[in-house]
This record gives sequence, C-alpha cells and structure tokens, in this order.
Amino acid sequence: MKNNLKYDDFGNIDADYYVEQAYELRREFYAVQTKKAVASVKSFFANFSIAHPFKAFQH
Repeated sequence: MKNNLKYDDFGNIDADYYVEQAYELRREFYAVQTKKAVASVKSFFANFSIAHPFKAFQH
C-alpha cells in the first residue's frame, strides 16, 4: 500500500514539513477572514452614512 506522506531522511514522517503546511493554511485563513472583516466594516459605514447623513453642527 502506497501513501502520499512525506518522510524525512530517517524514514519518519516529516513533521517540520507538515507543521509548515499548517502554518501556511492558517496564514491563508487569517488573510481571508481579515479581508472579509474589513469589507464588512467598510460596508457598514458606507451604508450607515448613506442611511443616516451627518447633520451640520448647530449652536
């Protein structure tokens, strides 16, 4: 049975490789979530300012 696991020079599963892969997946996930959050905040303020225009300061 052949598997697609990556092994180090000693025949052990290459933990460093898989840890780096996990870090990369986490970086991609955080990037996507950050972009979504920024877009959501921008959308909120864009809709808020259109729905509730700022009134001039009155004395």
